[in-house]
Amino acid sequence: MEVQVTVDAKEVVEEMFWLAWNACGGTQGYGFLQDKPEASREEVLVNVGCSGDYDMHISTHSGQLYGDYVFGRMMKLGLNYEKGIVIFRDTPPRADYQSWCVKYPSYIDLLNAALASLKEK
Repeated sequence: MEVQVTVDAKEVVEEMFWLAWNACGGTQGYGFLQDKPEASREEVLVNVGCSGDYDMHISTHSGQLYGDYVFGRMMKLGLNYEKGIVIFRDTPPRADYQSWCVKYPSYIDLLNAALASLKEK
């Protein structure tokens, strides 16, 4: 699904990822070994980058962000962006697979929360 946004799409995608990471609420299984509950937004994004899941260098106007387990939290979240567009799956997230969806039941809910959060900043 593609959704047009009137703010920087890269910033929206990063905020969606940050909110989702916080919504996970904890680690799964051996994830406790990588747990870092005090991680900052930047640390979370760097963690994804270090694991090879973070590619915002495709161009200045497009990129993707994917996190499987980030600091031990089950994300399984993939988001893309192009200039003015945020792109995500059409299928609904699953709580047993994407623990962030307990708080944000759909990608649209997560997108709206990110837009509201950015508006507050």
